[in-house]
Amino acid sequence: MAVAAFLAGCLGADEEARPASGAPRDIAVVVQRFEQATAEQDFAALCDELFTAAARERAGGDDCERLTRSAAAGIARPRIETKAIEVEGDTARVEVTTRATGQAPVPEVIELRREGGEWRVEALED
Repeated sequence: MAVAAFLAGCLGADEEARPASGAPRDIAVVVQRFEQATAEQDFAALCDELFTAAARERAGGDDCERLTRSAAAGIARPRIETKAIEVEGDTARVEVTTRATGQAPVPEVIELRREGGEWRVEALED
């Protein structure tokens, strides 16, 4: 459950898998960067490059990096598996399953918002 504090598309059975393009691809890249920054404990990247301004403020503002590091203490090998991406204008919802060593998989939703021309993490919800 602690990994949830951090932390493509839907296909029917008859559809062939297609490579993502456009906004879904860009969003998938942000989710991948989010997973990588969390796994590498790169809290500066999380706070400064991946969070929206509002998410950074909610995560402690100028203290975001320290507080996020503290919240992640003890989380080993966090992983994020993308299940579905829904885009509506400048917002997106990404259904994921988060995992970490010693923890059960947790279904989550990562909300993203386009800010300054880039997709950024706005919120996580379970």
